[in-house]
Amino acid sequence: MPYLKNINSTKSSRIYATRTVLLLKDDGTLKPLAIELSLPDKDSEVYTPSEDGVEGTIWQLAKAYAAVNDSGYHQLISHWLNTHAVIEPFIIATNRQLSVLHPIYKLLKPHFRDTMNINALARQILINAGGVLEMTVFPAEYAMEMSAVLYKNWVFPEQALPADLLKR
Repeated sequence: MPYLKNINSTKSSRIYATRTVLLLKDDGTLKPLAIELSLPDKDSEVYTPSEDGVEGTIWQLAKAYAAVNDSGYHQLISHWLNTHAVIEPFIIATNRQLSVLHPIYKLLKPHFRDTMNINALARQILINAGGVLEMTVFPAEYAMEMSAVLYKNWVFPEQALPADLLKR
């Protein structure tokens, strides 16, 4: 929880660390069974589904905290970092090292189309200092710091099966 302490030390934001236990139902949907909310240096609390009264309201708040954390992680790490950012070196290497006539270049070109432009726009609007991501998902400098720390641990061979599943 090092980032939780840092984020909660800012004047503008307070967040919980969340952990959710989900049940995969027969119809293929997930049902939350419990949500744990934690703060640094304090005991965590576990909340279970409830529909009525104060417990129902607290359950809705716990689900909201979990959804916000999951959404933030997805946008910053799963989507931006593990999709857009990590593909850039491959695009650059492909453009620099392969002839436009090379079959691999022809195979990759449609998948790489517009990615560099999209990433440049994202850096100007979404993930820059004071950008949308920092203002709405993770406060201040901690968004990019978290992203940088996770990127240092990113290893290409671990992204494919079965290594990816074993790592989880």
